[in-house]
Amino acid sequence: MSELGKILTVQEADKPLLIEGCLYCIEQCDQLLKLVSQDVFNKAAQGNSSVGAHIRHILDRFHCFFAGLREADIDYDARKRDKSIETSLQAATFALASIARRIEKIDLDASHGKTITVRETVHHLGSSLAIESTVERELMGLVTHSTHHLAIIVLITKSFGYELGNDFGKAPSTIVYERG
Repeated sequence: MSELGKILTVQEADKPLLIEGCLYCIEQCDQLLKLVSQDVFNKAAQGNSSVGAHIRHILDRFHCFFAGLREADIDYDARKRDKSIETSLQAATFALASIARRIEKIDLDASHGKTITVRETVHHLGSSLAIESTVERELMGLVTHSTHHLAIIVLITKSFGYELGNDFGKAPSTIVYERG
């Protein structure tokens, strides 16, 4: 197999890393919810969104993923935007636990090599696009998307005087690089 073929094929040993990467992001969200107050969870910082809005958005992407998984047709525009998750620490904690359980139950062997359709609007002047992907690629996308929002959450919480761990909201490749 060529080098490119090796890169494009998820190796058997790497599959658990996709699950662990998703769970790590959810665990960071959960750690955050145990740290911040309800007031800070709801408060927007310096014109930005609130911590709650970012947690809700992270969970929205996971919900869309799971909603489309069975039919192999994921629509990331079909977000529920549940205000209760955005405004209530208790609702967000419950939703995080639910998503963590669903992640733990993913059977990557059952979906290995199968093509799925992913839909999303990529420009405000056009309709959504549908492209082919794989479950593994979408899990990788969920990790990078979540990490991006966790990094924004770090900035918001710092503006309220909270200090999070050095690796919180940091890309896995950056953590590896800094430790190397």
